[in-house]
Amino acid sequence: MKKIALFIKSMRFHQVVVKNSFIFAPVIFSFHFFQKDYLGNSILAFLLFSLITGCIYIFNDCFDKKKDRLHPKKKKRPIASGKLGIPAAAVAASILTAAVLFFIFKFNRDFFIITIVYITLNILYSSYLKKIVILDVMVIAVGFVFRVKIGGAVTYIVISPWLLIITFLIAIFLGLIKRRQELLKVGSDNDKIKTRIALNQYNLPFLDQLISISTSTTLISYIIYVLNPDIQAKFHTKELYLTVPFVAFGIFRYLYLTYTRDKGESPAEIIFSDIPFTANLILWLIVFLFLIN
Repeated sequence: MKKIALFIKSMRFHQVVVKNSFIFAPVIFSFHFFQKDYLGNSILAFLLFSLITGCIYIFNDCFDKKKDRLHPKKKKRPIASGKLGIPAAAVAASILTAAVLFFIFKFNRDFFIITIVYITLNILYSSYLKKIVILDVMVIAVGFVFRVKIGGAVTYIVISPWLLIITFLIAIFLGLIKRRQELLKVGSDNDKIKTRIALNQYNLPFLDQLISISTSTTLISYIIYVLNPDIQAKFHTKELYLTVPFVAFGIFRYLYLTYTRDKGESPAEIIFSDIPFTANLILWLIVFLFLIN
C-alpha cells in the first residue's frame, strides 16, 4: 500500500488538476456548459488525460532522477529521494498508460491522436527540446493548447482561434514565471546546469522582460476576444467586456505573488492557497457563464 501511495503522489494530481482544467475551456466558452452530454464527455476526458499526464510525470521523474536530487524541492519527490524505485514506477506507469490509451481509443479517435502527439512531444521535450532556451517554454505552452483541443474533440465544439491563442499566451506567461522562480531558487551556476540545462541560458532581466511582454499580450488578446463581433454574435451579448477586470486582477495578482511573495513556481500552489486569486477566478467564471447563459 505504501508503494501505491508513493506512486500516486508521484503523479502529482494537485498539478494535473490545474493544468488539465483547460480541457473544460470549450464547454465554458460556449452554450454547452450546462448540457449533460457535453459536460460528461469533458469530465471523462479530464479524468483519462489526468492519468496520462500523471504517468508522464512519473516517466520524467525516472529520467531526471539525478538532476532532481540537486533541486531544493524536487529532491523530496518519491523517485528522486529513492523511496520509489525506478523499475517498479516505470513498469506500473507503462501498464497504466497502455490501459488508458486503449480506453481513449475506444472513446474518441481524435482524442487518441492528440494524446499520442502529446506523449511524443513530451518524449522529445524530455530528451532534447527542454535544453533549448525559449523553445522549452513554448513546448509546454503547446501542451496546454492540446488540452483545449481535447476538450473540443470530445464535445465536437468548434474552437475559436482566439481561444487557442489566449491559451498559448497564458501558458507562456506561466512558464516564464516558473523559469524565473526556478532560477532564483536553484542557486549557483553549476546547479543551474545540472538541474535544468536551459536555465543556464536565462537571466532575471531577460525573463522579466519576456514576462512583461507576455502579460501585455495575454491581456490584450483577451480584450480582443471579448470585443470580437463574431464572438459577441455567438454568445448573443456585447457585455463580455465586463469580465476583463477579473482577468486583469488575476494576472496582476499572480505577478504580485511572484515578485513580492516568492511564489509562482507552481500555479497549483497559488490557486489552492491564495484566497483572493481563487475567489477572483470563481467570480470570473460565474460572471462569464451568467453573461452567456
